[in-house]
Amino acid sequence: MTKFSDDDRDLVDFLCQHRPKIPPASPDLSQQILQQVENLPIQPLPHRSRLWLVTPVIAAGLIAALFSWVLVPAKPSEAELATLQTFIESNWQGTVSEYPKSDLWYFTDLTSD
Repeated sequence: MTKFSDDDRDLVDFLCQHRPKIPPASPDLSQQILQQVENLPIQPLPHRSRLWLVTPVIAAGLIAALFSWVLVPAKPSEAELATLQTFIESNWQGTVSEYPKSDLWYFTDLTSD
């Protein structure tokens, strides 16, 4: 619980001194409340139209279609494909060779006895 600062002490003392007396609770108060709740008429919830959802859904669909059309990468040219093929082949040979250049492979036992 937060302690009051010394500046608020006079106010706290004043409020404690002049607070009203709490009236005693009626012994059947909870029964009265439950009786009033039981007597309340049950009203059906109003039917809301879901038509307001149509416009945002259409807008989201159009935006998604636009982005899928704009963000599709262009087809690579023959020269780009050849460069990519050469790059993959040269790097693949480096990863599967018997004597890798990485120090990590020196500490790994790849032989299966």
